[in-house]
Amino acid sequence: MYEKLEERLPNIPLFADFAGDKAAIEQIAILGSVRRFDQGAHIIDEGDEGDFLYILLAGSVRIQKTTLQNQPYTVVILEEEQNVYFGEIAMIDRDTRSATVVAETACLLFSIYRDDFLAFCEANPYMGYKITMQIAAKIAASLRKMNRDVITLFEALVSEVEGEALPF
Repeated sequence: MYEKLEERLPNIPLFADFAGDKAAIEQIAILGSVRRFDQGAHIIDEGDEGDFLYILLAGSVRIQKTTLQNQPYTVVILEEEQNVYFGEIAMIDRDTRSATVVAETACLLFSIYRDDFLAFCEANPYMGYKITMQIAAKIAASLRKMNRDVITLFEALVSEVEGEALPF
């Protein structure tokens, strides 16, 4: 087991509401399990059904998408110091994964299985609500960014079609 788990979890934004509550953090710590992935291992594959959320405890991961030409491109590299989690949409639904996640280095991840999370929420409605609100806030921020990106791309396309210089 990862001895520092209960020290790391309060730093993860997903559990920010429980940072000062040792008992709550202990409950969260037993909710999932620590998994090790070797460098180069695929943690998540784009298009697969999702049923795990992952918290990066040690190492780094590469988030990548596939182009229309079926070529992978790196969206971002996440490092343990960033106190990040990914795969959170799987806690809401079992739709397909939107990106591939590859271990950039050997990694330790805390994984939470969707069914275990839902059972936890049933047994601990307040904690489940607070964690779900954190997930919703992250999804909302991603959606707002995506909307801004779509507008930027649309404006660039219109400028290109009309032969105008881009304003940025």
